[in-house]
Amino acid sequence: QESDFTASKAYNYERIVNYYKVLGIDEFASLDEVKKAYKKLSLLYHPDKTTSLPKEEQDESASIFIELKNAYMTLNDQATRRQYDRDRDHNKAGEEVNGWKKKGDKVSFDAREVLKKLQERQKPPGKVNVVEVPCKLEKFFYGGAKRYTRTRKVIREHFEFYEDKNFRIDLPRGAQEGWEC
Repeated sequence: QESDFTASKAYNYERIVNYYKVLGIDEFASLDEVKKAYKKLSLLYHPDKTTSLPKEEQDESASIFIELKNAYMTLNDQATRRQYDRDRDHNKAGEEVNGWKKKGDKVSFDAREVLKKLQERQKPPGKVNVVEVPCKLEKFFYGGAKRYTRTRKVIREHFEFYEDKNFRIDLPRGAQEGWEC
């Protein structure tokens, strides 16, 4: 929409900062992806989450959090994002067509490395166990909750013991026989 370019900016951004790189997202990322990236990174770098770190690391995390917030404020508002993209494209075109010297992007936080490390630290998905649970016909017809208890073997610190784990299965009304959750 052309009105995006005349709308007031939600945030006065810096043209030389690559906000996409700060959030570790692609330039064509949706607003939902911008929000998810911001939430994930802000949980790591929020000043309230870094109080146990040494003062230097707290200051570094605070400055990274401010960069994240600025990137989010720029990219989360559609009109501001389009103006930011147009300004960056204008600068890039000026460099190529008119031979302007490229002002390098301002050195900023790059979230791609952090996100890659986070992904490596995640536990791999567990093994899927298929368990048949007996259920009355009325549960399939009317729906409702079914409780199921399984006993599992646990090995912890060279000790072996058994523990019960309770599961709640919510059957929707009119579920077909052989329903999977």
